[in-house]
Amino acid sequence: MELTAELSAAVWWSTILLLKLATAGLLVAPARLTRKVFSNPEDSTFHGGKPEDVKLNDEVVERRRRAHLNDMENILPFIGLLFMFAMSGAGTACCISLVGKIFTAARVAHTVVYLAAVRQPARAIAFFVGLFCNLYLGGKVLLHLF
Repeated sequence: MELTAELSAAVWWSTILLLKLATAGLLVAPARLTRKVFSNPEDSTFHGGKPEDVKLNDEVVERRRRAHLNDMENILPFIGLLFMFAMSGAGTACCISLVGKIFTAARVAHTVVYLAAVRQPARAIAFFVGLFCNLYLGGKVLLHLF
């Protein structure tokens, strides 16, 4: 099956973002292990602790976990909107690639400033750039189809 240029661009950027999302979870596990912070009793006992050693409020682990959750909340809608944009004919492959680049850069920047605890508004700017990409794609699809 040969993909259109638009779908090929959407597949490319979706794959990049899904790989980012998949690897972002890997940032949480080392922090849990090195800090011995486990959210489940069985994990605590498996790593030499007691079931009552469960801890849910470690700042380092929670910051990494929240960054990962924020990626899920933003990347998954972007992928859906990107494919709707590509399939609806609302834009060209060049436009899809440009929006994909901007969104990906915004998500990487968001993760870096989140994990490094860079003062606001750095994280907010990265978030709103990504949000604007989602709104742009959704708006263009709706305008194109109606």
